[in-house]
Amino acid sequence: MVLAFIPLLGWSQVKSGVTYSEHPAYDVITKSYQIWESGTEAELRALYAEDAKFWGPGDEEPSNLDQEVSNMLWWQENFSDIKFTVMEGATPDIIKYENDKKGAWTMDWMVFSAVNKKSGVAIKANLHSNNYVTDEGKITVSISYFDRESAGAQIQNSFGIHRNGRVYDEHPFIDTLNKMVAHFEAGEISELASYFSEDADFYRLGVDGKLNLEERTATWHEAVAASSTRDLEQSGYPDAIYYSRDEGQWVVLSWWWVNNTNAETGEKTREYLHMSHNFNSEGKVSREIIYMAN
Repeated sequence: MVLAFIPLLGWSQVKSGVTYSEHPAYDVITKSYQIWESGTEAELRALYAEDAKFWGPGDEEPSNLDQEVSNMLWWQENFSDIKFTVMEGATPDIIKYENDKKGAWTMDWMVFSAVNKKSGVAIKANLHSNNYVTDEGKITVSISYFDRESAGAQIQNSFGIHRNGRVYDEHPFIDTLNKMVAHFEAGEISELASYFSEDADFYRLGVDGKLNLEERTATWHEAVAASSTRDLEQSGYPDAIYYSRDEGQWVVLSWWWVNNTNAETGEKTREYLHMSHNFNSEGKVSREIIYMAN
């Protein structure tokens, strides 16, 4: 039975081209790496078609040759010991498709490294590249894959620019904040208080000292009793920030126009409010800081 199926398996395979580990097309790519390491603008331009397209991770549009040259010159100006080395255990693949009479695709797996000239800090990133090289030895398409987040952080660090966290304009903690505001507008204070930890601290800029949850709950009840209408109009959009230091912490910053109507006089007021809320590991608010400006 096994022998009977072997011919069928053979017919299911379709050969579309030939793969090489050495090829003149990859000699062009090797030359491009050497130029990046220590070559000139003219040498780099000579390897590419004038309308060559360059794609990086996440790009929605390709960059052009002028941008690639500018990129290389920036690296050479700011970094030394620029090197492209073959990743351990990898070999390049060059594919010549049977129906392609114009050129070949090259694929390789490299390690890019460099040393910041001012700080001496080294960076290193794994790089996978696909390039199309014409039979005339011109690169027309270059597609690179690498961890942009890691590489960017290393570059910043080498210049002494240290990233302490990340900012998000959409996040579950922002959704929580909006629910808290909605409860306050509706006068649902017990529901609002449920979003805070029992040991939460409350601060109001310009006022000495802090309040605990029981004291803050009392001020919310006072605000509800004093106003017949509470309308918080969002100004801009909240930011959820994750700070990496101090074992990591989440903070949501938000800005609002507070439009209230006095319950006794009917007088309408409009004040500007900035709020900062820290969230603990259980997703509860552990600290609130507010600033109100007329």
